[in-house]
Amino acid sequence: MYRKRVILYAVALLALAGCSRYKDVSLDHIAIEQFNMTSLSTARVKIQATLNNPAGNKITVTELDGVLKIKEKTVAVFNLDSSLVFDAKSVSTREGTLQLKIQDMSVLFSGIIELDASLLDQVLLDIDASLKSGGIRRKLQLHDIPAKNFLNL
Repeated sequence: MYRKRVILYAVALLALAGCSRYKDVSLDHIAIEQFNMTSLSTARVKIQATLNNPAGNKITVTELDGVLKIKEKTVAVFNLDSSLVFDAKSVSTREGTLQLKIQDMSVLFSGIIELDASLLDQVLLDIDASLKSGGIRRKLQLHDIPAKNFLNL
């Protein structure tokens, strides 16, 4: 009985030690490869996402939803069409497709902001992603991230 208890504690400690690296997972940047308008209010965006995965298992990004804001006003929402699988213990880049739906462009034409090179400084992103590795699921939430720092344009 004592041996079973020691084995159970050892397995629990190893499992906890293995899971501790999942909190260090980070989405480093997203590069826009292609942008195609499918209608007046929707677009398909081909991206390359780079994820830093220090964990010992592959990580699958099952969901990626976000909001594009200018001056705290939502301009567009986007979501990932398919899942992305990233390698273990590495920084890897994968391609995916986002569906972008434009909700309100009035902020661009209202005269509140300048339509020049400084516009990219005012664009903020809110991103919610669901990561899965084996039986472990984790939510990654990034709020008010400047698009200029996050996107490789």
